[in-house]
Amino acid sequence: MKIIYFIFCLTISAAVQAQKPWFKTDTVTRVKAKNVQLLNPWAGGLNASQFTKMHLDGDGIEDLVVFDRTNSKVTTFIAAPDRLDSLGKVFLHAPYYELLFPAMYNWMVLADYDQDGHKDLFTSSPFGISIYRQLRKESGWSWQIVREAVSTKGFSSNLNLQVSGEDIPAIVDIDNDGDLDVLTFDYSGTFIELHQNLSMERFGRPDSLGTQADPIYFRNGDCWGNFHKDTNLDFVFGADCGVVDYSGGRILHAGNSILVNDLNGDGAKDLLVGHVSSDYISFIRNSNAGLVANYTSSTNSYPPGDPVSISAFPAAYMEDVDFDGLKDLIVSTNVGSSDNNSTDFKASNWYYKNTGDPQKPEFSLVQKNFLQDQMIDVGENAAPSFFDIDGDGDLDLIIGTGGNPASTGFRGSLWLLRNTGTATKPIYEMESENYLGLYEAFALYNIKPQWADFNGDGIIDLGFSSVSSGSLKPEFRYIPNRGRTGMAMLNIQDAILLPMPADLQIGDVPFFYDADKDGDLDLVIGKTQGNIFYYINTGTRNRFEFRLQTNSFAGVALNFQGRFAQVSVADFDLDGLADLMTADHSGTVRIFHSAPWGQWTERESLLIDNNGSATSPFYGNYLYATTGDYNGDQKPDIVIGTNAGGVILLSNILPVTPVLIGVGEHQVAVFPNPASEYIKVVSSENSLLKVVTVKGIVIAENIPIVANIEKEIPSLLWTSGLYFLEFAGEKTRVVKKIIVQ
Repeated sequence: MKIIYFIFCLTISAAVQAQKPWFKTDTVTRVKAKNVQLLNPWAGGLNASQFTKMHLDGDGIEDLVVFDRTNSKVTTFIAAPDRLDSLGKVFLHAPYYELLFPAMYNWMVLADYDQDGHKDLFTSSPFGISIYRQLRKESGWSWQIVREAVSTKGFSSNLNLQVSGEDIPAIVDIDNDGDLDVLTFDYSGTFIELHQNLSMERFGRPDSLGTQADPIYFRNGDCWGNFHKDTNLDFVFGADCGVVDYSGGRILHAGNSILVNDLNGDGAKDLLVGHVSSDYISFIRNSNAGLVANYTSSTNSYPPGDPVSISAFPAAYMEDVDFDGLKDLIVSTNVGSSDNNSTDFKASNWYYKNTGDPQKPEFSLVQKNFLQDQMIDVGENAAPSFFDIDGDGDLDLIIGTGGNPASTGFRGSLWLLRNTGTATKPIYEMESENYLGLYEAFALYNIKPQWADFNGDGIIDLGFSSVSSGSLKPEFRYIPNRGRTGMAMLNIQDAILLPMPADLQIGDVPFFYDADKDGDLDLVIGKTQGNIFYYINTGTRNRFEFRLQTNSFAGVALNFQGRFAQVSVADFDLDGLADLMTADHSGTVRIFHSAPWGQWTERESLLIDNNGSATSPFYGNYLYATTGDYNGDQKPDIVIGTNAGGVILLSNILPVTPVLIGVGEHQVAVFPNPASEYIKVVSSENSLLKVVTVKGIVIAENIPIVANIEKEIPSLLWTSGLYFLEFAGEKTRVVKKIIVQ
């Protein structure tokens, strides 16, 4: 009896039509560093973090919300029991709640403006400040926008209450009357403006936000606090707060952050001010409690024991992050990007424990990588990839980095996380932050690896795109793999620079794939401007000559929202056809599917499971997404690298299962054919499998195949072409042909 097998393509089609999720976020696969298990390895990294707390899960304990300015992304952590300390608590990544937040940029503040016990959301908008009210129901909570802009009464007219996009305002009850006032630097970055909230004074309740015609806020005074900045970024006290005439000159706003809190126990609210051009936090002492503040002195060495020293634009936050009831101090950079590549985004969250009391805090530095030490965080622009480095049958994780500042300049590297678990239950362990010595070998940054057979010898090599210091174009190199026993044997000194199209720009991301099935690697490039270029290789397997076929492949043309496009190829829906995956500045992953190469009409972005619903999460502004079956379930999964330097895992949950019926003489099923990411095999007898190229090169052998048990053979990294699969049973031998595309 012959083997009969089915792939439930109809099940896939129905799942897609019903918009069922394709992938589920993985938060449980274990990662170790220095033999310690990380709490939140796949949280996605953090760069310029803004910290605040609110109730996320309804257990009565406030949780942690982090907004990353460089990515315009929210990351949420719930307070959970510490597995190492039954009496303690830790913050665990909970991506479900991230989907509840609106799209934001620049800054976010959570504060309860209507005093209903639930914090509301203030954020930057083109008109100044947008406000979302938190709505609570038994089923959960949500945000409702109540103001796209807030008006204030100026000196001569009603205006939008403006906050510079570079700044973080203080939204706090300055006069202790129950409603929230706003403190923000003026657009010159010289004075602090007080926009006093008169809701309590006018209506006896805190929740009025006023209207454009009748604002509830008014600007109280020319400036606030009787001080201003001078041209050297120092503070001048007791100065006249008159109007400053900037006519005849260009106003350059530098950027400021403000934290308001009584920091010395005298009952008056002091300031911690950060500046975009400074690496320190300024403590400014207030001598007068109440609305009419009077600031009299300052220091740039704060806290006294271990002063803040962050490369650019520090911003301070006070939240209880160790669950002892006292608000601690967290300081992070507030830059939108790393100016001059000077910021170490692996260690940009300084945590100071409050060892004082609620009235008079004292801060002691604990660490400079708060939360970052509990996740994979390579700094910025992580570019992950999967490959079986040691030939043990499971996939290891190799991550390209954007770069980190050092005495030798800004350079990137490759991180190696070896899989010390199994093919189906991976455990990744940090082994090297400088795999192959790439950091010393080349002055490169924005390293993005891809595994493929670049020289046509039938063995998968390591390729990587990068940017050289001072260069205006990216480059692509590959390292020939000398290993022929399943293990990678790579020498960085063997790296070969490949010729690339002349129109390549910094920010473009190349992806090599044999699209026309002629045995050599063609080229698909996600462009900085959002479109996708597709080139045919008119050369040979080891001599590349590219001819442009289209500058809007798959119908993806120039578009601002989708800029910094990046592509990868796999058969994600397991229908035997290659699909195209894209990730771009919109923060969204999309899959083009259900058609032959380049003819896709289906474009799916509702891919990720969220309590049974298919959703399209925002993963940040600059992404790198690729694929590999990291959990051994015989389905292509997705791994995403973020601008924040982290990694996100998405496991494929499409309900596709081949069914084997019947046994008899030695029969073998090999599918799909043609294949791309993997080959599935079923044998009616226990066999040993050998894989041979059309040139007679053995690329794998002695692979055990258990009778009537489906086994998946990864083929993502095989060179496109014809292969022979030899199944050696106890008495028989069966050979099957298969094409890998």
